[in-house]
Amino acid sequence: MGRRKKNAGAKDLIALPWQVSAIIAVTSFVGIRWILPALLSTSPLMAALETTFDPASWIALCAFGFLALASAIRAKIQGRNPGMAKAPAGKRQLPAPERATADVAEQTRAVTPAVAAESSEPELQPALGSWSLDALRQMEWKRFELLCARYYEAMGFRSETLAAGPDGGIDVKLFKIDPSRPLAVVQCKAWNTQQVGVKEIRELLGVMVHEKVARGIFITTGSYTQDAITFGGASPIQLLDGASLTQKILDLPPEKQLALLAFAFDGDYRTPSCASCGIKMVKRDSKRGPFWGCAHYPRCKTVMQMRTPSPAT
Repeated sequence: MGRRKKNAGAKDLIALPWQVSAIIAVTSFVGIRWILPALLSTSPLMAALETTFDPASWIALCAFGFLALASAIRAKIQGRNPGMAKAPAGKRQLPAPERATADVAEQTRAVTPAVAAESSEPELQPALGSWSLDALRQMEWKRFELLCARYYEAMGFRSETLAAGPDGGIDVKLFKIDPSRPLAVVQCKAWNTQQVGVKEIRELLGVMVHEKVARGIFITTGSYTQDAITFGGASPIQLLDGASLTQKILDLPPEKQLALLAFAFDGDYRTPSCASCGIKMVKRDSKRGPFWGCAHYPRCKTVMQMRTPSPAT
């Protein structure tokens, strides 16, 4: 066990960028050779330790200098073969996409609904001349959240969207009168086929109580279960499904509709964003089939299921 921990520590040091090791080497040399003796000049132990500072400084410089060289060589080798991750001894190396799928499968056995929100490979472009429920469902989850925020801005609110990562149960904060206190909080789910259940509505109500916000809005591209509708009707939460949001956008003045249309379908609005990093994901292939993986793999191992588009309703 001791040998394994020692080897793991050495690997962690080599994994550091070579620039970091180089800085540590120079800092250690200067600190041990000049700064430390100056700080201990008045200590009675200085006379006994004086002869050890000079060789110790050179040892530190050589040790971290070697680590910097090893890190540089390692980075160069990985740069030539970015698709392969270093496998433990005795195990077959797998391409990065397969390793991402295997790691997440072992840890979670399933992708959570929030991460597996309806996302698919771009195939057919929707009609961009007007709003429709089908067009709404073409957007990836992050673009859908931003669209919801823009809609309420068109209604006269000031919106504040949360950055990528754990959202604490809300995606957008709406302000109207007090610029420092939200008037309402919004939770968005780009779930085309999966219904939003009462569990998600209760979670939003809990966040409202915690944030001391009197009004909540839940928006999905799909629909709600009957239990969710009943619970929402008895609470200060407005439930908007895909059809309702589409109609609300169509009720806006034509110029605001067109402005939202231009924003929603500008650039790549189909490729999903990483729920952890916020950047666009990339298509990966493995023995289990294609999937979306984070472009920052292996630093970020977030994956997302790739599903075929649902038919228009």
